[in-house]
Amino acid sequence: MAKNAKTVKVTFLGGVGEVGKNMTAIECGDDMIIVDCGVSFATSEEAPGIDAIIPDITYVKENISKLRGIVLTHGHEDHIGAIPYYADELKNIPIYGTALTIGLLKRKLDKSGKKCNLVVVSAGDTITLGAFKVEFIKVCHSMAGACALAITTPVGTVFVTGDFKIDNTPIDGKKTDIGRIAEIGAKGVLLMLGESTNVERKGSSTSEKVVGQTLENIFASNPDKRIVIACFASSNYRVQQVLTLAHKYHRKVVLAGRSMKGMVDVASACGELQVPKGVIADSVGKLLPSETVILATGSQGEPLSALNKLSKGEFNKINIGPQDLVVLSSSPIPGNEKSVYDVINDLFRKGANVIYDAMNDIHVSGHAYEEELKLMLTLVQPEYFMPVHGEYRHQFKHAEIAKTLGVPSKNIVIPNIGECYGVNHKGIKQHSNVTAGNAYVDGVVLEDGKSVVNDRKSLAEYGMLVVLCAVDTDQGKVVGDVDIVARGFNLTDDVVNSIKSATVDTINGADFDKADVNEIARMVKKAVRKLFYKDRQFPIIIPVIVED
Repeated sequence: MAKNAKTVKVTFLGGVGEVGKNMTAIECGDDMIIVDCGVSFATSEEAPGIDAIIPDITYVKENISKLRGIVLTHGHEDHIGAIPYYADELKNIPIYGTALTIGLLKRKLDKSGKKCNLVVVSAGDTITLGAFKVEFIKVCHSMAGACALAITTPVGTVFVTGDFKIDNTPIDGKKTDIGRIAEIGAKGVLLMLGESTNVERKGSSTSEKVVGQTLENIFASNPDKRIVIACFASSNYRVQQVLTLAHKYHRKVVLAGRSMKGMVDVASACGELQVPKGVIADSVGKLLPSETVILATGSQGEPLSALNKLSKGEFNKINIGPQDLVVLSSSPIPGNEKSVYDVINDLFRKGANVIYDAMNDIHVSGHAYEEELKLMLTLVQPEYFMPVHGEYRHQFKHAEIAKTLGVPSKNIVIPNIGECYGVNHKGIKQHSNVTAGNAYVDGVVLEDGKSVVNDRKSLAEYGMLVVLCAVDTDQGKVVGDVDIVARGFNLTDDVVNSIKSATVDTINGADFDKADVNEIARMVKKAVRKLFYKDRQFPIIIPVIVED
């Protein structure tokens, strides 16, 4: 039936109108594949106490019989991180990715005691999933194993860039396969889904090799200092350069942080990280500062990270002081700035010298800048274009670039989460929206996460009010006094009296022949809430009605 399909259907479950939580469903006839399945991490202000935000996969569950496989562009959390939470639903679905991607995913699954059907592919491989043929094409990014996808369907080819950059001097020598991308573009591409993260940055991104040169200058000019380097554990290219430099300058590397140790284990096992013999030490022990490099997680100021603990003197008896040079080899993710600068301040207070992105060229992005995005569009020559992986302003600017390169305005769509589009050579047609959005993780996936988050926000902003009283259900009256307990704000005597009066009047005026205690509690809650509305206050109100 797929051979006679008239359209390719693309449904966006995450990764549009936002950075992170990437997930896209592509359908043709009775076959469906998923591209990526990632997480995003909210700030405490956005979602208090929430571990992660993942895509709502209701639509996938409803169509699980059509799902032929999941294809992963690379191993970053925003592309693979949701899979362990949905492992039970997806356990029979084959999941494809390159060696490092699958290795990192397997480690995550093992930690959660879950299993999935994981299949390792290489750049250049093509797999068949129902009506789809999916080719994995090497692209450069901030980690190894990243691929664009050329998805051939009976209707036409869908090209997914994934996260990419054009790095002409990658440290592993594996460049973005521009030649193959050009070949695919020359044959004709129906639809391109292009990442938009760095569309606002002019020019072209800097090579990862530049960071290595900067780091070498730091090693050479600080022979007596203990060097502490913090970076994303997933940045295996950055880790590789640190290990190589440490070996060259006769230093031992102490890995600080479980995710850093895990990344080194996985990447070295699959051949994406070359660890010089004897360069890694289990602990600082009796090593002199001049003999030591500490490679740590926590470049984003995460509260439980190795660097944060080091800054507070709480990590494995290692005391940061004037003998230390700390290098933050990353840029703060928007929203993390305060946490990052709090750690930097603590490090300076301890007497360490700190080098961070605002001062030195010690980090480069793994995402394409404007000129690289133009090059990709020029190579692919898509008939239709949808900018993805970015906030709306990023998508909008990417769409504008596509127009300047000859893609007609009518052939460009800026998608939103939950939207579904049918595409063929005659045009793009929007279908009915599907159930999509955020699912919240607090240890487990919460059934009604949005309500939990809203309640936590209300508690944080307005506090909580508990109204307790006993009721004689036969008489239909309050027995004794009404007790008021407030947390997070103060109540004046007048307000307390108003709450008590509203409670008593509501209960005494209720018809107990028609309303049970639960309904009476709801009535009390409504009456008390009205007292706060006039001042635009919305505390969590919990009425506790006890039958006497």
